[in-house]
Amino acid sequence: MQSARFYASLLLRRIHWVILLTLLGTAAGLLVARSITPIYEADALLVVEGDSIPDKLATSTVQTDTNAKLQVIRKRVLSRESLLDIAKRMNLYPALRLDSGARDADGVFAAMSNSIKIEITGETNNRRVPEQATFLTVSYVAGRPAQAAQVANELVTRILKEDSDIRTKSARDTLDFFTREADRLSGELSKSSAAILKFKQENGAALPERLNILRDQATELQSAQGKLAAQKAVLEDQYDKLVRRHELSGDKVDLDAIYPPQLREMAQLSAQQSALQAVLREDDPKLAALGAQIASLRAKGLPAMPQGDAFDERLRQLEDEIFAADAQVQANRASYDRVQTDIARVPANAATLDALQLDHANLRDQYDKAISARAMATTGDTIESLSKGERLTVIDQAVAPNSPIKPNRKTIALAGFGGGLMVGLLLVAALALLSPGIRRPEDLTTKLGITAFATLPYVSTAADHAQTRRRLVISSGAVAVALIAVVVLVGVLYKPLDLVF
Repeated sequence: MQSARFYASLLLRRIHWVILLTLLGTAAGLLVARSITPIYEADALLVVEGDSIPDKLATSTVQTDTNAKLQVIRKRVLSRESLLDIAKRMNLYPALRLDSGARDADGVFAAMSNSIKIEITGETNNRRVPEQATFLTVSYVAGRPAQAAQVANELVTRILKEDSDIRTKSARDTLDFFTREADRLSGELSKSSAAILKFKQENGAALPERLNILRDQATELQSAQGKLAAQKAVLEDQYDKLVRRHELSGDKVDLDAIYPPQLREMAQLSAQQSALQAVLREDDPKLAALGAQIASLRAKGLPAMPQGDAFDERLRQLEDEIFAADAQVQANRASYDRVQTDIARVPANAATLDALQLDHANLRDQYDKAISARAMATTGDTIESLSKGERLTVIDQAVAPNSPIKPNRKTIALAGFGGGLMVGLLLVAALALLSPGIRRPEDLTTKLGITAFATLPYVSTAADHAQTRRRLVISSGAVAVALIAVVVLVGVLYKPLDLVF
């Protein structure tokens, strides 16, 4: 207990050193805090807003994942080209120069990258977690408050521009794609329609829808074939009876004299040509051959028809009718063969036509889908051009901060205060420990090994009192000066005194 009182008395006698050093440490802390260049940080806050128009009414064609889109925007804004452009336009880091005097691009880019922070908050990939709003925080640190706010707002402007460019470009690319696809399919559809029309024109007689008609025609031609053969047989019988009756009368029948062979052949070829022209195409080889034979006979020259009696006229008439009947039989047979050929071609034509029509139907379905998609893409492009889709909007613009984030002046000042206090206490302890004198009875036992019977108090002289007063005045003055200096430093370097008190 006595030791505690003794050391307390020593501390009280030298308390002015503790106070003085504490004040000096506080002043040093304030000066150090003021001498460090302050760093200011300006923040801006953006939020991802959803579509302004309900999806049930109109859907935007831009379906990019929000988190992925924001990461792309962040990479683009923080790219080397973007940051160097910002630094050049806003004259940032002018002191970063190479030895040649040129701007140090690498140094500027590194400084810009270290000064910018873009954070995405609110996104989640866990389906169990309810969907949250997605925010984008943009921060920039600089030595001046105004500059920090200006650069942060420039970053916000670039982020908004990148967001708009991504969405409008995506919507426009989608519209251009479906427009080109619709135009391409329209051309393919026209070609398919033309191919079907051309095939039907080239195979009109052997199309699947005419199969029943062709079969009926074949039946009718087959039935007519017998009738035409019977008619021809009747005419031939009449011809034979007329010749025999004339010969029975005693007159010899000279057929070549009555109907010269050249004229008979011409009549037969002409009858065949007339009958076949009604059932064959103009370019049919049979008609071409008949025409060539007729032309050859005419080129050789035909004799005049000889004059004759009624028998001769009737004979020539019957022979012409026989030629006509025979030509009808041949024409009917040619028609029947043509119909049978057309019937045989129907299955192959049906398969080819089905394939053409199936391709046409597929193209029509693709074209209809492309037209529908183009309409949706047009709506999506309009939505994005009017900024009615999902977009970034600014909640808080960056403003010049009032106080720096670095250094923490309060902490430095308190550190100076604590350091000064510790130095003062250590000084008092050192003076007490290093003093060689005997100041209490215990020191006799400790240093000399003797025990005191009694102690007498120290009797101060007038000189001692004068010296004590001088020390008190000097120490009080030093403490007052230090205190005034600390108060002035607080008012000048930290905060006005009227706000402190």
